[in-house]
Amino acid sequence: MSVLRLSDVSWAAMRAALDAGRRTAVFAVGSTEQHGPHLPLRTDALLGDALVTRLAPRLGEVVVGPTVPFGVATHHMAFPGTITLDTETFQAVVLQYVRSLASHGFETVLVVPSHGGNFGPLAQLLESTGGEVGGARFVPYTDLAAFVAVLERVGRDDGIPPEVSGSHAGEAETSIVLAERPDLVDMSAAVRGFDGVFDDEVAQRIFTGGTAALSANGVLGDARPADAARGARYLEALTDLLAGFFAPVLEGRP
Repeated sequence: MSVLRLSDVSWAAMRAALDAGRRTAVFAVGSTEQHGPHLPLRTDALLGDALVTRLAPRLGEVVVGPTVPFGVATHHMAFPGTITLDTETFQAVVLQYVRSLASHGFETVLVVPSHGGNFGPLAQLLESTGGEVGGARFVPYTDLAAFVAVLERVGRDDGIPPEVSGSHAGEAETSIVLAERPDLVDMSAAVRGFDGVFDDEVAQRIFTGGTAALSANGVLGDARPADAARGARYLEALTDLLAGFFAPVLEGRP
């Protein structure tokens, strides 16, 4: 099934799609932030694009909206190029995006976070809205632990421990970008960063001092073992996770 991208068609074509029954939209919320010395600042937005592109055909006749390229990334602001929104602004952007879609006749809007800092604010937004925005169902994915667990499982299957696959710019994210946009990866600059156990104490250090408190190069993990074929498997496994979550939501929908 072809992917219908809202930003690639005319308003007339979008009206025709709505009249034909395409009343579900999906979009990703990423970030523009440092990803070590070897990955582009747009890594999380690129991941969001990749996920919704793979997810859409598995959900039926949905419309793919443009990925929001900014998120809540205050913990990366020690690194030049990072752009962050505060939580309230991020939530306001998501709300206005969903309201805009609802005003045109979309009945269900699915949101895929591809940056860790966006999961919590989306969960708060789901609670505060009760899952309804502008007359449309608002359905964000919010389970960061399950998202990370999928990456860890795929890595372990290839002998990559979680400390290496990493929570930021490590083997996992580097492999994904190698699979999608190898031209944007500088593997000659790939390095090891913080590769200890990511426990509550480490999370608190990031909360208080940002990523730089753990890693001077911005990497949490080790990027050097990255592999494009494994990156494709990461993407497929994440798509399976998201499809398993969203498909029941859409059961019986046009």
